[in-house]
Amino acid sequence: MGKTSQESTAPPPRCEAHYRLLVEQQNDLIVKVDTGGRFLYVSPGYCKTFGKREEDLIGQRFMPLVHPDDQAQTEAAMANLYRPPHRCYLEQRAMTQDGWRWFGWSDAALLDERGEVTAIIGAGRDIHDSKLAELQLLQTQRMLELALEAGGIGTYIADFTTGEVFADARYLAQIGYQPEEIAITDEWWRANVHPEDLAGFTEQTGEVIHGGLNVFTAEYRFRHRDGRWIWLQDHARVYERNPEGVAVAVSGLRIDIHRRKEAELRLAYHADHDPLTDLLNRRGMWHVIRGIQAQGQRGHRPNAIAILDLDFFKCVNDTYGHLVGDQLLQEVARVLSAGTREADWVARWGGEEFLILMPDTTLTQARGFIERLRRQIETTPFLIAQHSLSITISAGLASSHIEEHDSHEAFVSRADMALYAAKKAGRNQVCTEAAEAD
Repeated sequence: MGKTSQESTAPPPRCEAHYRLLVEQQNDLIVKVDTGGRFLYVSPGYCKTFGKREEDLIGQRFMPLVHPDDQAQTEAAMANLYRPPHRCYLEQRAMTQDGWRWFGWSDAALLDERGEVTAIIGAGRDIHDSKLAELQLLQTQRMLELALEAGGIGTYIADFTTGEVFADARYLAQIGYQPEEIAITDEWWRANVHPEDLAGFTEQTGEVIHGGLNVFTAEYRFRHRDGRWIWLQDHARVYERNPEGVAVAVSGLRIDIHRRKEAELRLAYHADHDPLTDLLNRRGMWHVIRGIQAQGQRGHRPNAIAILDLDFFKCVNDTYGHLVGDQLLQEVARVLSAGTREADWVARWGGEEFLILMPDTTLTQARGFIERLRRQIETTPFLIAQHSLSITISAGLASSHIEEHDSHEAFVSRADMALYAAKKAGRNQVCTEAAEAD
C-alpha cells in the first residue's frame, strides 16, 4: 500500500521515477494526501475510476467523495494513523463515475525526523461485489436470527458417535437452563422425555440412524427444569453418514409448541365432552363404543350399555327454570360419575339422557349395577337454589352380541328400545333388551 518513510533524505530522481512507474502500473488506487486530507498525488487508476483528471483532484480534499454515512467512521479510522503503528484499514463507499461503490483502503502515515505525520499514503481496492455479498449474508443471518428469536426456536447438532448434543441458548432456555449450565447427552435427553412419548421417538430415531430416513419431525413432552412437562417439536436432518450408511450427525430445530399443543388438546377435549356436565358427549362416546366393542369381539368378552333418562325432567324446567334444570343435570352427572367403576364410561347422550358403557360386563351384572344407581338417584334429595328436588330415572339395558359380529349402532339401538320399554311400563325402572322384545 504505500511506503512509510522516516528518512529525511529524498530518494534519487531515478529511483523516484522507478517508484512512480511501478505505482502507475498497479490496478490498485494509490493516493497521497496531506494531514488536511488534500490530494498530493493520485494514480492514473484512481483518476480513471472516479472519472476525474489529476489536475482537478490535486489540492482538493478527498472526503467529499466519501459517502456521507461513511465519513465519520473514515475519520475515526484515520485517527489511528497518528499513533503507532501508524497504519489503518477501512472500508467506505465513494462516488465514482459508475455511482457509489465500496472500496477497501490500507493507509500508512509518512513521518519526519521527529516522528510527526507529514502525509498519508493510501492504497485502495474495489471490493464492491464482495462487500455486497457480505452485507447480503449478514442481512440473511440477521433475518434468520430474528425469525428464530421470534419463534422461540432452538438449534442443535447431535453427534451419534459420542452421544453429545451441542445446543444454542434458545434450546436451553426452552427447558429452563442457561448456556454451559448442563452438558446435554443422548442418555440425559432420553431420561427427560415423557415415558409415553419416548417409544415413538426412539423408533423414528432408529430409522434415521440405520434406515433411509434423512428428515424427521416429532412432537413430544419434555421435563422442564422446574419439573413440569412441556410440549416440544423437533425438525431434524441427517447431514453426515459413514461409508456403511449409518447416520453420524444430525442438525435440527426445536420449537416450543406448549401453548399450541395445550390449545389443540383443549379443542379436542371440548369436541368430545359436554360443556355443562364435563362428561363425554355423544361424539366422544361413539369413539369409545367403537373401540370397546372391537376389543370385546376380539376377546369374546361381553359389554353392556345402559341409556338413562330423567323422568319428567321437563316439569323441572317449567317449574323452576332452565338454570335450575341445568344444575340438576350437573348433580346427576356427578352421582353417575362417582357411582361407576373406573373402567366404565359415562356420557351425556343428549338433553336429559345419559349413557353408561360397561366393558367386560354381562347383562345380569349390568342390571344389578344400574338398579343400584336408580335407587340412589331416587332417594337422593338434590338441593339446588334453595329447592329440594327429587328425580327418578328410567333405564334401558343391552348387551353386545359377541357371536353375531354386532355393530355398535345396533348395540346402542337395542338399549334405546329397552329404555322406551321402561318408559312405557311406567318409568322409574330398568328394562333389558330381552324385556323390550317380549
